Amino acid sequence: MKKSLQKVSAICLAIMMLHSSVLMAELKPRERNILANEAKEIDLANSMIVDDSWNKLPGYKDRQFWEGITANIRQEYIKNAEEYLGYDWPVVKATDYLEFIRSGDRRQQVYAACSNALISLVMGELVEGKGRFIDQIINAVWYYSEQTWWGWSAHLGSQKAGPGLPDINDPYVDLGVGEITSNLSWTYYLFREEFDKIHPLISKRLLQEITNKSLTPYFIRDDFGYMGFKGGRPNNWNPWVNYNMLTSYLLVEKDPVKKVAEVQKIINSLDKFLNGYSDDGGCDEGPSYWGAAGALLYESLEILKNVTAGKFDVFDDPLIRNIGQYFHKVNIHAPYFINFADAEATTGGNPSIVYRYGKA
Repeated sequence: MKKSLQKVSAICLAIMMLHSSVLMAELKPRERNILANEAKEIDLANSMIVDDSWNKLPGYKDRQFWEGITANIRQEYIKNAEEYLGYDWPVVKATDYLEFIRSGDRRQQVYAACSNALISLVMGELVEGKGRFIDQIINAVWYYSEQTWWGWSAHLGSQKAGPGLPDINDPYVDLGVGEITSNLSWTYYLFREEFDKIHPLISKRLLQEITNKSLTPYFIRDDFGYMGFKGGRPNNWNPWVNYNMLTSYLLVEKDPVKKVAEVQKIINSLDKFLNGYSDDGGCDEGPSYWGAAGALLYESLEILKNVTAGKFDVFDDPLIRNIGQYFHKVNIHAPYFINFADAEATTGGNPSIVYRYGKA
């Protein structure tokens, strides 16, 4: 009896080890390098549009476009912006950052409120075009310029000094920094001429802060874990940050040679994300994270296609297609999805992005 049990235990152990080795092999990143290969194939440096003509969004001066938007939609944007005409941009105190290590407060509600204010003001001014919201947009520019760091307090543990207070000499680019960088880059791109009419230091200061807090640190460093250059399997942070940084480099970088290098780095990092995916395209963080993983991967690939006049096109690659198809495959019946881990059961993707990914 004892020998039988020992034999059964040995068999079970062998099976477990076999399954473990198969699982580890599946989880180990595969050097597909789909995007880097595509960049090489099309000769990225000679295929990239290095001026602003790649951008399909009309500029602020194109009043025919902005005023041609359906009236009720325009009015909604204007109404939202009017709510922030008297907005008091909150001072960020040292104790606000410290609150995370004292109570666990991540400051994400305050962060979101200020970000929403800027976006609302920008959209209101774009569709109205009367200059009513410009001063408050400038206040937003100054508000963010005066901050030490644009990220979320919970992520300060990744800087060399550890959590608590941001180190201005060790700028860490997290999810929050990426999002604000993108918002401010669009603001600079759309309104720099309007800013210059009021004072030349506004757009100059904005570009300086975007560069120092985000663009330069991201470009010169390769040790931010989500980039994937130091090994491991990057999670949704990778496409989330890379999408925002890609947008920002294309909007504000003036040096065409450097712009190509910056885009190439984004491509190399996104490859690390794709190399960690299984062939079926499944999001191992669950469907609610697909909105930051697969969706922002798609957005990045669409930008790369636009900035190369359609030459950079990997949407026929089986893995890229499977990542797009994953979302509808885990949909049970609106609004419910097959959820696991900490993924929610009733959320996960922007319908317009799901649709556009499918059409791609």
